Amino acid sequence: MATRGQDIVSLIKRQIEEFAGDLTLVDVGTVVQVGDGVASIQGLQGVR
Repeated sequence: MATRGQDIVSLIKRQIEEFAGDLTLVDVGTVVQVGDGVASIQGLQGVR
């Protein structure tokens, strides 16, 4: 039974070591209010 547990641990460790995740950066924000051609936005650092 201990061998089975060790096999599972080894498998998980190997999968973690071989993991190659792709990162994608996305600006996400929320439009809070719109009126008279002006929008109030939250959550976007570079918004103008």
